[in-house]
Amino acid sequence: MGASYVFACARIRSNERYLLNKDKLNQMIEARTPEDACKILQDAHYGDEDVIQPEAYEQALVKESDKLYALLHQLAPDAAEFRIFAYPFDYHNIRALLKAEALEIQAGDLLMSGGTLEPAAMALMVKERNTLSLTSHMKKAIDESVDTLARTKDPQCVDLICDRECYADILEAAEKSGSKFVLGYVRLLIDTVNLKTFVRCQKMGQPWSYFSTVYLPGGEISEKTFVAGYDEPVQAFAARIAASALSQAAETGGVSIKETGSFTSIEKLCDDALIAYVKDAKYVSFGIEPLIGYAVGKQMEIKSVRIILAGKMAGLAPERIRERVRETYG
Repeated sequence: MGASYVFACARIRSNERYLLNKDKLNQMIEARTPEDACKILQDAHYGDEDVIQPEAYEQALVKESDKLYALLHQLAPDAAEFRIFAYPFDYHNIRALLKAEALEIQAGDLLMSGGTLEPAAMALMVKERNTLSLTSHMKKAIDESVDTLARTKDPQCVDLICDRECYADILEAAEKSGSKFVLGYVRLLIDTVNLKTFVRCQKMGQPWSYFSTVYLPGGEISEKTFVAGYDEPVQAFAARIAASALSQAAETGGVSIKETGSFTSIEKLCDDALIAYVKDAKYVSFGIEPLIGYAVGKQMEIKSVRIILAGKMAGLAPERIRERVRETYG
């Protein structure tokens, strides 16, 4: 497999030079104005040489995300592994279309590119219930959402069903890839989703039976482990998952939840665990690993930039912004 990625890996190594490291992100955080922060982004090749205006930074970030997925498709157009990044966009569009249909409005600007299907094609398939070109999980998401929404009139059911089927598709793609690295990443990703759901359900006072309905299979941490520790403080639950890469996230994040009531710390630490995992790709010369590592690193970079610019626009103090910023891949 490695030999087929020689050119792709060389291109990725070149692109890695432009990733924003901690120093660059700190410069953005400490920038005197949002305009100064945006100038740092332009130096990192955001915006396609256009001046990035603070009030329109989201457009620049969406464009940067589109560039990332276009690059991956260009380098490895037939790599099924990249579907793990594309499926969330497909399912975003499915849920947007179904909710718009229920409200008798147009989904319009809510649709996003980056999926395995173009937004217009997905819109037509959902409208006509023509699911032949969709995965079995997409079909199940549409059918079950339509049925449940008709009975309950609760749009949240669409989110829960689509999340479940989306991660089922992601897991299936990872399993079919034959890559232990990709599968390990996806299993950890699912664990982060379950851990964040776990602490939110606890905080909301939901019974463990409710958590069981939203638990996503496929991670390394079993449903049984979560249920066994459901009545424990999160930092105590961390001992149950001591062998997991998320033990520190549970322990430190649990303390933060207890002291502040905020989920900010545990969300950041979960993302940091994903970055720590993919950093191993830096030591792989050729293969799918450097491409996956770069993609995850770039996604986290864009998330951090969004956090920084939103904080600057809101007038938050630098230390408040810094505590939310994710670890870097660079």
